[in-house]
Amino acid sequence: MEKLNIVVLSTDLDLRIQVKNSINSERMVIAGFADFNDAGLIKLSGLYPDVIIVAVKGPVEDHVFNFVQHVLSTVQNCFALLMNDRIDVDLVNKAAQYGFRRVLTLDTQPAELEDIISKIYSLELERNMDKNASKRVRSKVISVFSGKGGTGKTTVAINLAAALSKAGKRVFLIDADLQFGDVALAMDIEPKDTIVELVQDRNGVTIENINSFSIVHNTGVTVLCGPDSPEFAEYITGEDIERIIDIARPYFEYIIVDLPPSFNDYSIAALENSNDILMVYNNDILSLRNAKACITILEKLHLKDKVEIVINKNLQGLISVRDFEKMFNMSVIASVPHDVKAATASINKGLPIFVAHSKSLISKEIGNLANKIIQKHTGILPIDMIQPKKRFSLFKKA
Repeated sequence: MEKLNIVVLSTDLDLRIQVKNSINSERMVIAGFADFNDAGLIKLSGLYPDVIIVAVKGPVEDHVFNFVQHVLSTVQNCFALLMNDRIDVDLVNKAAQYGFRRVLTLDTQPAELEDIISKIYSLELERNMDKNASKRVRSKVISVFSGKGGTGKTTVAINLAAALSKAGKRVFLIDADLQFGDVALAMDIEPKDTIVELVQDRNGVTIENINSFSIVHNTGVTVLCGPDSPEFAEYITGEDIERIIDIARPYFEYIIVDLPPSFNDYSIAALENSNDILMVYNNDILSLRNAKACITILEKLHLKDKVEIVINKNLQGLISVRDFEKMFNMSVIASVPHDVKAATASINKGLPIFVAHSKSLISKEIGNLANKIIQKHTGILPIDMIQPKKRFSLFKKA
């Protein structure tokens, strides 16, 4: 079953964290956060929220009510809740006039909040939602990250994008390793324009410009390449990365972001705006140590719940996949085998391994990873993961 998307509207970071920590149900997920401005409206339209929670301390200004009223008129099939520390009759009545379904105190207990959301959502389905309306396509943003260089995160990002595209999905691959990104080289692309030209265009970041400055690879993946030289990285900010993701969301089912092996403004912006974070590591002691440090940082950023671990170049050695699972108390979502021959040949051909060597063990594991992501996203088991039923014969063999 697809989870309920919840977007929190608040300018207060502490309130954002408070509301996020109040949602623990497996049926609900905090899809993102937004402010009460034009950028917030763009983000909301791409996140396809089922529920909007407005969290405000003190008096609720008129611009907040007007903003939410505009959101409810432009974003289909969602409802709004208001959380405030000063509830009175006048606030409740005014909130109702602007379309809020309930007004709750900021100290509402998680179980009560989840129960209220579930009940109102059920009523909304029965009363207001058009059963014949076409299903909304929700995008999923996946950041591929590692705090350590040389783990093969770009290889994982490229091949995952190719596998999702082969499954019939609209995929957008962003090379956000702005100083030393290798996506263009690995995919044999010679870009005329890059992410730098996109953010510097006088018309701003629009879907038309994203398409214009990107290249459609022969795998079907739309690729936005990184800068030609490391010094151009300083022209890209975290706000630029966030805006590109927000603008692209309504047009692609999967947005894959290949990040640098470090925490900086634009990598953190991408991580915060991702649905999933694939942390790519090798099974060695240095990777294990680095992974522990990175997950500690992500936990402080309140992003640990998005993390999935991918073991790449898996070799039988001292550190096992099970060691990673025990250390972080989470399952490894994929274990990609080490195959130097297939990897080298694919780079020389300028094609992802998933395409150049489709029958290799690497391709098989990447395909399984893509299927897991699709199933998690849509709740639908891909056809090639459905095991055929055994056929029984009425006649015994002699």
